[in-house]
Amino acid sequence: MSEHNPELQAPKVPPPQEAIQPHAPDFVETPDIVSSEGDREPLPVWLYLICGFALFLAGSSFEGFGTFGRDLMDQGPGGPIASASTQAPAAPATPMDLGKAVYGQTCANCHQSTGMGQPGTYPPLAASPFVLGPKDHLLAILLKGLQGPVTVNGNTFGTAVMPAQETVLTSEKLANLATFLRASWGNTADAVTPADVDDAKTQFASKKDSWTADQVLKIPPDAKKP
Repeated sequence: MSEHNPELQAPKVPPPQEAIQPHAPDFVETPDIVSSEGDREPLPVWLYLICGFALFLAGSSFEGFGTFGRDLMDQGPGGPIASASTQAPAAPATPMDLGKAVYGQTCANCHQSTGMGQPGTYPPLAASPFVLGPKDHLLAILLKGLQGPVTVNGNTFGTAVMPAQETVLTSEKLANLATFLRASWGNTADAVTPADVDDAKTQFASKKDSWTADQVLKIPPDAKKP
């Protein structure tokens, strides 16, 4: 009988003869549980090494491969991993590109980046007959320089001397510059080669001073002598 509930009766303990016996149909023997803490086999060291190396690769985003001579580059999420030696080489500069660079360093200060020159002082190169005419006319001016007034498309420009470039620029640079002049600002004349420049040097070798505009216009196309 419980102290708190007088009506509650404690369960009766069955006598030993009434307990479930091992030979009874509903008897289930519970196996003894033996602790296996002392029977665990430690993981091999090589497994720890492999897991550590995999974590290193994941954390370094493959940059660590360079340490091992794989020469791989991380190209960002989702990007391919390619060898540096397989990158596409930059396209070589064209004569127009090279000529533009020479023009910017040598001519743009006077003739401007637009090729329009400066009114009354420096003649334009755009739509200029001295640029679009025979190659020998342009090369004669570039090699030996130009002095005195010059008339371009009905406009007269000063008497400032254009300096000779024969000893300043190589034949290749002069060819690139002439090619750029003849194909920029709406000009559509054919290109000039280093061989053309070398021929012009031979043709005008005896010319010691700068040309005048009248002298240049008198040079016949493909002239063999000045």
